[in-house]
Amino acid sequence: MNRRRFLQAGFGATACFASGAFSSATTLTAWGAAASVKPVKKIPLALQVYSLREYAAKDFAGTMKKIAEMGYEGVEFAGYYGKSAKEVRKALDDAGLKAISTHLGVPQLLDGAFEATVEFEKTLGNSRLIVAGGLSESCKTDAGNQMTAYLFNEIAAKAAKVGMQIGFHAHFNDFADINGKTAWEVFFNRTRKDVIAQMDVGNCLSGGGDPYAEIEKQPGRGQLLHVKAHGKPGTKGAVVASPEDSVDWAKMFELCETKAGVEWYIVEQEDFRDGSDALEACAEAFENLKKMGKA
Repeated sequence: MNRRRFLQAGFGATACFASGAFSSATTLTAWGAAASVKPVKKIPLALQVYSLREYAAKDFAGTMKKIAEMGYEGVEFAGYYGKSAKEVRKALDDAGLKAISTHLGVPQLLDGAFEATVEFEKTLGNSRLIVAGGLSESCKTDAGNQMTAYLFNEIAAKAAKVGMQIGFHAHFNDFADINGKTAWEVFFNRTRKDVIAQMDVGNCLSGGGDPYAEIEKQPGRGQLLHVKAHGKPGTKGAVVASPEDSVDWAKMFELCETKAGVEWYIVEQEDFRDGSDALEACAEAFENLKKMGKA
C-alpha cells in the first residue's frame, strides 16, 4: 500500500480540489563521488514514519525509540495509529525526537476540522501541515489548478494566524504539462510564498519530472525535502544513496542548501532489498547519508 492510498479515506472527499526514469549527462552515478562532497551547512535528518508503518502500528513507542537509535533527530507523520496527541508526544519525548511535520488530507484543514487538527499538532510541537495527495486530478487543467491554488491560499492565510504553515507533497503525477510548464510549477507560482513546496525526489523522477529544476524555480520554499531513492534500471529495493540509487544527491543537497532554504531532510524508504526489511533499509539510508557528511 502506498501513502496516497493510505490517506485516501481522509483525502478523497475533496480530491477535486487537491486531489523513476531519469537521465542526465551530469549525473554523478558513482557513489564514491557523491560521498566526497562536503556539506554547505548541517541540516538535521528526520524519518517519515510511513517507512516503518507496520512496526509503528504494532509498537508505536518502541518504533520511535528505534528511529532515534538509528540517529534520526525528528519524524514526519502520516497518521497516528490510533494514538492520542498526548500519547504521541510522550513517545516522542521518551525517544528524544521532534515532530517536524505531518502528512494529512484537505478535509482535516477545512472548517469544522481545522481547529482540532491545529490543537493536535501543537500538542506534538509541530507547526507544519503538509497535504499528501497528487495534484494531477485537480491541477491537470489551468482552471482546476487555479481553483486549487485559491483554496490553498485561503487555508494558508488561516494557518498563519495560528502559527502554522501548510504545504503540498510531490507525487509522480504532479508534473503534467500545462501550457509548457509543469502542474507543480504553475501551482506554486499561484500560491502564497509561505506554502511549502515539499519535493519528493524519487516521486518526481518516477513521474518523469526534473526535481533539480523544480527546486531552482521555487527558491526559499523547500523547507522540507523528501530524501527518497530512485532505483537504477534493473534494480529492486534501492536504498537512499546506495549503489542502486540513481539520484545525484550531491547536486540535490547543494541546491537545497543554497536555493531551497531546506530546514530538514526527511528520509522515506518505501521499498527494500530481498532478504532485508524496512528497519534495515532506514538504518542503511541514515548511514549512507552520514558517509556523505549529512549526519
